[in-house]
Amino acid sequence: MVAGPHRARLSPPDSQRGALWESRVPDLASVIQQARTLHPPRQASSDSDEEPVLDPEKADCRREARCGAGMSAADFFIPSLPGQPADATVTMYGGHIASAPPKNGSPDTESDAHLYFYLVRNRHIADTERTLLWFNGGPGCSSFDGGLMEIGPFRLAPHGDGKLVELEGAWNEYANVIFIDQPVGTGYSYMSTNEYLHDLPEAADHVVEFLSKFYKIFPEFANHDTYIAGESYAGQYIPYIARAILETTRIPTRLKGIMIGNGWIDPLNQYPAYLDFALQAGVIKEGSEAEKKVRKAHDTCVTRMKMDGGIGGKRLPVHIGYCELILAGITDSTIQSVNGQNMCVNNYDVRLTDTHPACGMNWPPDVHDLAPYLSREDVKTAFHATRHEGPWTECNGQVGANFYTPNSLPSVTLLPDLLTKIQVMMFAGAEDLICNHVGIERMIENLHWNGARGWENATEEEWVVNGRTAGTWTTSRNMTYVKILEASHMVPYDQPLAAHDMFLRFVGASLLSAAGPAAQVPSRIGNEIPAVLGSTRPDGSSLNSTLADGSSTLGSAGQMDDSVLSGSKGDSSLSDGSWWSPLSGGAVEGLAHASSAIVLVLLMGAALGGFLWYRRRTGLSGRRRAGAGKGWASLTPRGKQHARAQNLGRGGGQGMGGVEDDGGLDASTTEDERDRRLRAGTSGGGGGGEEQDSHELDELMRSSHAQSRQRLFDVEDEEALDAGKRRQKERRDLDEEAKVFGLGDDDEGGDASGGETDTIADKEGRRNWRS
Repeated sequence: MVAGPHRARLSPPDSQRGALWESRVPDLASVIQQARTLHPPRQASSDSDEEPVLDPEKADCRREARCGAGMSAADFFIPSLPGQPADATVTMYGGHIASAPPKNGSPDTESDAHLYFYLVRNRHIADTERTLLWFNGGPGCSSFDGGLMEIGPFRLAPHGDGKLVELEGAWNEYANVIFIDQPVGTGYSYMSTNEYLHDLPEAADHVVEFLSKFYKIFPEFANHDTYIAGESYAGQYIPYIARAILETTRIPTRLKGIMIGNGWIDPLNQYPAYLDFALQAGVIKEGSEAEKKVRKAHDTCVTRMKMDGGIGGKRLPVHIGYCELILAGITDSTIQSVNGQNMCVNNYDVRLTDTHPACGMNWPPDVHDLAPYLSREDVKTAFHATRHEGPWTECNGQVGANFYTPNSLPSVTLLPDLLTKIQVMMFAGAEDLICNHVGIERMIENLHWNGARGWENATEEEWVVNGRTAGTWTTSRNMTYVKILEASHMVPYDQPLAAHDMFLRFVGASLLSAAGPAAQVPSRIGNEIPAVLGSTRPDGSSLNSTLADGSSTLGSAGQMDDSVLSGSKGDSSLSDGSWWSPLSGGAVEGLAHASSAIVLVLLMGAALGGFLWYRRRTGLSGRRRAGAGKGWASLTPRGKQHARAQNLGRGGGQGMGGVEDDGGLDASTTEDERDRRLRAGTSGGGGGGEEQDSHELDELMRSSHAQSRQRLFDVEDEEALDAGKRRQKERRDLDEEAKVFGLGDDDEGGDASGGETDTIADKEGRRNWRS
């Protein structure tokens, strides 16, 4: 989110802006004068007002609340929040930490600048500890936008009088997340003197100072893999903060990568993209009067940038007043009167409208509950934010007006160097206008990094999450770009599942390791089908039982309704989702589902590979046993003993049976004897013998792999067959394979022999598995 009707990328008054721009931006001098009135310079205090500084190392902690002089992590602990569910499982910390950088190598004892942080600890550790620093944009917008509307563990219930709903699948599931209000004066951050910042390097230095003190209070975080993420104007903050962290020797941060969502990064490429996106999205019509007016502003912007920006636009400022007229013209062209109220396009989601002149500032609807909640005294007390005077505001106009970056180059100029040291991800919601994907894509195409320009030969891949196409994914030379479909300026707000998957992929989290080694060990009691503990559907029934009776298939998994708050606890609509949903039933249970599905696919692949190699070698076709189901359990290669999967889908499903030797079954074994042994479990049917309960999956995979490897180097008599006989044999094999998968007429025995008939679910399940 950003301040003002538009992005609030405010620059000093420019005589070239015209009336349209002047009507939206207050005179900078009046804003500064107002700021001085609201925050007069602090008068020099007498010696009696100051507490003595006893420890030189804490010279910048002149009061107990500064930097936590004499304070520990326990002093920042948040036991609970007003409106929090009684069964919430979130561990939180929060408070103010002094952020004024040293002056001439000594602590700044005059400044009272403090940044506010809200820390949410991870629920699980995925192979290593990770910490994410999150920043919202503006400039001057609070990171509680991200904390309570996007990636944090709580959402405010709509019109719920401050009731919080805990979410599963928030970004703190596998990483610690620190939401930081900066620059000073943003959100709960504060200063008691006129200390508004003006430039990006200044803001970055404040974050470095904040981290240096944060690590003294929470020393373990200095050893975590650290990432920085944010959106909108944070596209300027983040590269500057990343550079400051990488260059300083004052803090030991292990910075691994940065993520920028719908970021404002490169004015040279992003300003002209406004018109192109508006035409593509249908916000304005090609050839209309609206396009002619906007194109005039567009052409003026491009011409002026070429004149003022130098080669490659490297001298351009972050904010360009005459280019802001493009967005203003697009917005104004959409104004329509509806029931006596002027409406316009929502600049953050072009699928929506808003009242004029807000044009998106009333969105998302959660924002109307946010300010009253965070302004309550009991809430501020819980957050350890009482030193912030007055109500909480989402975006501080004074901070934004002062942050006009007179000496800062656009952050795009920092990216090539950063890309030689860390991973960089750009992601963009496809429906955002204000920082749209067209401009971000052009920026990347024109960027030169790591020895080449743009993507070179990188391929754009389809990205699918939970059975649905989430967008596209492109990666090359440390740069990753993700375009998220059906998403706005605030991607996690619209697409929480996809956004979380994107984050986990970027940081390389190993979810199975988060569940521990026990999540990969199946077990059973009695006649149960072996399964990983906890691998059940939301209704409590066994996942393996589901597969055995053919009522679920992998291909139909995961169609979860994103209209529900992502994984909100106690939400009855979650029970309507399938067992495959990674959020249903809790994170660990979701991991068990995922691991079980992976093992199932590997098992089937190994079994099929062994069967086909065997048949190719011997020329014998698999036959269905009379009285057995027509799933994988009915395939019995004759004349050779080997380990195999029995009962895969007995009765038409895809369940898993035991794995052991054939127990001496061969061509001479009578049908009655074979059936007797199958019922007794001596040939690997049913649940398998007790002696292989805990190792049957490993044994199957080892056995199948060994057989496949042997057959690769085994010279068969088939080499001696003439071409005609080989073609006849291959045709017979193909016919038999078609029958196995229910694609042709039944083979011997068939349904007439008393075997169970194939169901539609059975055929569909096999087809999905083969895909």
